[in-house]
Amino acid sequence: MNGSSGYRLAVAVACATLLTAGEASAFRMIQNTSTGRSSFGTRVTCDAAGGFAHWTRAAVEFRLNPANQGGEPGVAAALQNSLAAWTNVTPATYQLTYGGTTNAGFQTDGINTVLWASGNGCTGGCLAITALVLGPGQEIQEADVSFNNDFDWNTNGTDYDVQAIAAHELGHCMGIHHTEITQKRNRPTMYASYFGLDGRTLEQDDRDALNCAYGRYPPASAAPAITAGDDTPDAPPVELVPRLHSGLASLRFALRQPAEVRLEVFDVAGRRVATLLDGMRGAGEHEVAWDGETDTGRVHRGVYFARLETPEGRAIAMVLLGQ
Repeated sequence: MNGSSGYRLAVAVACATLLTAGEASAFRMIQNTSTGRSSFGTRVTCDAAGGFAHWTRAAVEFRLNPANQGGEPGVAAALQNSLAAWTNVTPATYQLTYGGTTNAGFQTDGINTVLWASGNGCTGGCLAITALVLGPGQEIQEADVSFNNDFDWNTNGTDYDVQAIAAHELGHCMGIHHTEITQKRNRPTMYASYFGLDGRTLEQDDRDALNCAYGRYPPASAAPAITAGDDTPDAPPVELVPRLHSGLASLRFALRQPAEVRLEVFDVAGRRVATLLDGMRGAGEHEVAWDGETDTGRVHRGVYFARLETPEGRAIAMVLLGQ
């Protein structure tokens, strides 16, 4: 791994030199505005102006190629455990599922594949590498992971651990880059180099990263329309539009008829920080301002997401709270 902004989406044996985190959110996302297949990307913050790689759907299926060490006992279970770790992150609603085996390779074919091979851009001290297939707007269309078959892999608690590395590479598959945290204990799974079995377990920094993607790019199933009280089957769902001016965030929405409304704000870890509305509102346009004030004080500037719930539907919007 080299360069100050672009990094290969791989985990290595040797320790990498990282920047010391100077903010609470040390996680970073993958930014790559080109289209097509790539294993490179720039590390950016959640509120980066150019956005970052992301899925537009909540359900993402992965398959295992059993060739080479991919067919060893325990490998499929280890992969499923790592998929479950990311699936269990809340309030994000991503579902990373295991679709069985495949003979697909490390190539663009519409199948998200985990496999063992020698090469594929992962040589020397590289343990595994991820390739993303990106469409317009940095939408992830496919993600493949290639484990370096030149190493001896294990699922019995000894090095090199399949589940720990799979959890790390699946983070890349979800658009997450290497964290800037450099601590020696309780390292996030998205730490740049291998550090053993502890990599199986996601830390708060990892969960914050996935919730960042969920808050900024809610997948289609994250905001299902609720048609109760609406006889028009093709009526559009309620929309929540955020705006930022002079450090003050505003949230706009419209109701077709009077309704009970609840508008809440959450941080990227999924903790509710404020309830802005909770009660009846009339039909028409509504706008609510938020300056970061909560019941317990004022929150720091950064990325939050608002959730609006009404009988007409549910909507989620990312809020960038300025100075």
